[in-house]
Amino acid sequence: MRKLLLIVPALFVWVSAQAQIDLDKEFFSLPEEVTGEYLDSMKIQSVKPNDYWAVGVWCGASLQYGYFNPPRSVRWNVQYPVYGFSFIRHFTMFGIFPNMGLEFGAQQNYEGYEFKANKETGNRATESGAYKVNIKVPEVFFLTHFHIDMADRFKILAKIGLYGGYRQSIERVLESYYEQSSYAQYVNEFRDYDKRWTYGVQGGLGLGLMLDPFEFHLSVQVKWGWESFWKPDYASPYYYRFAYPLDLAPTFGIYYQLSPRHGHTRSQLKKMAKEIVNYRSAE
Repeated sequence: MRKLLLIVPALFVWVSAQAQIDLDKEFFSLPEEVTGEYLDSMKIQSVKPNDYWAVGVWCGASLQYGYFNPPRSVRWNVQYPVYGFSFIRHFTMFGIFPNMGLEFGAQQNYEGYEFKANKETGNRATESGAYKVNIKVPEVFFLTHFHIDMADRFKILAKIGLYGGYRQSIERVLESYYEQSSYAQYVNEFRDYDKRWTYGVQGGLGLGLMLDPFEFHLSVQVKWGWESFWKPDYASPYYYRFAYPLDLAPTFGIYYQLSPRHGHTRSQLKKMAKEIVNYRSAE
C-alpha cells in the first residue's frame, strides 16, 4: 500500500512534466534580449505537411487508343471535354511517411477507338461497319495519391487505383459503303452484344503548384480497361475476339485546401490557448 501511495504522486509529477514539455514544443518564449548569437544557435527544423483535405475540379481531353485481338492498326482518337471533381485526403502513413494520400471522385470521360488507314491502299478495318467509335462514359474512381513536395510551392504527383463506369451513349462513324446497310440503324445505339459496364486500373503523373489555400495540378492520367467493348464470342463460339479500352487524358485542375497545409487551424489554436491558460492557472 505504501508503495502505491508513493507511485501515484510520482506518476502525477511525471505526467505534468510531459505536458509542460508538449506545451513548450508548441509555444516558446524569447529571451529579454534577442542577439545574433542567439539566433545563430537556434535550430530550425523543416515542417512536415499536415494531414489535410482538399477538394477540386479539373478538365481536359481524352485520347483513346484501344487494344485488339486480332491486332488492328489504330490511331489516337481525341475527344473532349473530359471533366470531373475529386476529394484528396493527405495523411502520414505509420506516423513516418507524410507523402501519402487517398483520392476519390467522379468524372465524365470517353472510351473508343479509330482504325488507321493503310498508306498504300487507303483501306482500313471496321467493326460493325464503323472505322471510328466514340463512347461517353461517366465514371467513379478511388486512387492512392502520392506526392513529393519540392521547396514550398511545388510538388510531384503520382496516383494509381481503380475506376468503374457505365457506357452511356455511343456514336459510330461508318465507312461510306456501309451507310445504306443494316449497320446504319446502330450508328447511335448499342447492340445486344455490346457491353455497357466498364472498369479497370487508372493512374497518372503530374505537377502541382501550391499557392495556399489553392493548388493547381497539371497531370496526365492513363486508363487501362479490363472489360471488353463487346462479348468476345458474339461472332462465333469458336473464335475469341476482344477489344479493351486504353486511354490517355491530360488534365488541369484547381483544388482548394479545406484545412491548412502547414500550421494549425483556428479551432486548434483556440484549444491550445485554453490548455495554456488552464495550465498556468493551476500553477
